[in-house]
Amino acid sequence: MRLVSAWILFCWLCLNAPQAWACQVCRPRVQAAIHAPGYTANLGLLLLPVGVLLLVGLGVFFASDIRQRLPRASSHDD
Repeated sequence: MRLVSAWILFCWLCLNAPQAWACQVCRPRVQAAIHAPGYTANLGLLLLPVGVLLLVGLGVFFASDIRQRLPRASSHDD
């Protein structure tokens, strides 16, 4: 009987527990709302400028190679 009442008490406490309860490892993730439904969209918006800067940096780094591969337009027709 004690086991059953302890189990019922444990289940009741788990159901009534605040959502921010977490273990030591997961607590920062829960506080940062990583498990929230809108986290993926917010992360995408946060990382979008970083991705654009990386693409621009790669474009500048490989600009000479890109120019060599593209056909050059003649300044005058022959």
